[in-house]
Amino acid sequence: MPCPRGDASNFYYVSKLNTYNFTICDIKSKDTACYVWHEGEAKRGAIEIGSCLLKYIQNLKLKAEELDSKLDIVFYSDNCCGQQKNQYIIALYVYAVYHLDFINSITHKYLIKGHTQNEGDNVHSLIERGVGKALKSGPIYTPDQYVHIIRNAKKSGKAYQVNELVHEDFFDIKALASSIGKNFSKNMDKETLKLGDVKILKVESNDSSYCFSYKTSYEDTEFKTVMIDKIGKTRNTANNITVKKAYREKIPICEKKKKGLLDLIRKNIVPRFYKPFFENL
Repeated sequence: MPCPRGDASNFYYVSKLNTYNFTICDIKSKDTACYVWHEGEAKRGAIEIGSCLLKYIQNLKLKAEELDSKLDIVFYSDNCCGQQKNQYIIALYVYAVYHLDFINSITHKYLIKGHTQNEGDNVHSLIERGVGKALKSGPIYTPDQYVHIIRNAKKSGKAYQVNELVHEDFFDIKALASSIGKNFSKNMDKETLKLGDVKILKVESNDSSYCFSYKTSYEDTEFKTVMIDKIGKTRNTANNITVKKAYREKIPICEKKKKGLLDLIRKNIVPRFYKPFFENL
């Protein structure tokens, strides 16, 4: 979601600041969580997606306490390998299952091409509708305005829960993957696994070692297993693994983009009220 955004023709000739929204919908409870940040705080790769997933999973502790039982979590998503189907997300799931005592298992099902329409798409549609209505009243200058739009996008039922993130909120799940193990591509039958072929991924607690199971087709009857660490780490070892911060400071946007945005303020196309925000990018 770019900003500034509006009808001013000058906006079209300037590289805009990108605002990102990662959405998770609970099919049963109808709860929707939106994680929002902009490119001056973090990127939009596996680290960012994994961090949002971990925050969401951690927040499920209260639900587990209410149910008085461990949770079996099932995620559904598209097949984006760069963000959601890689060794870093697998390592994140392994960490969550072994480290969080209220999680029994995590399953991730990747929707087949042509059948990826899901609840998240409906959320994004409502948000875009809200953006369109907001633009009728005037331009969108900063990410904060998108946050307000998302919070008010749904007119009936439960409002979307918006989590505003800054660079300190993101975890280095790439370092986490390295600490958990090296093998993400050879199963117990000595077969080579291409993660891009995975259709169903499952992580369950195993007292002897870190591992994950998978299917490469929805027609498969049995899971195959990959032992991530040949040495074998126990749950006690898992508790000693820490998740480090991914970013120590904000990510500077490119100078050309920043100059273009500040020029809009200098020309009074964007109100000077927003100058401190853009100067600090």
